[in-house]
Amino acid sequence: MPPEEDEPIAPLAELGQDVSPQFLEAVRKKIYRRTTANQMVAFSWNLPKVVLMEMLMLIAHFFTGSKQKPQS
Repeated sequence: MPPEEDEPIAPLAELGQDVSPQFLEAVRKKIYRRTTANQMVAFSWNLPKVVLMEMLMLIAHFFTGSKQKPQS
């Protein structure tokens, strides 16, 4: 009968070692670095599109939204 998926294999359970805090900190730093780089790439990829859309909306508002004369 095969072991349950959640329980470790008996010989391998004895080989478990604790992980040092320095290793965990190094892994966290690498994850944070990759996440930051990913966000920067996404931001720089989307920024030109956002700026272009804002400029087009500004031009459209300039031609269509300013039909009313100012009241004095």
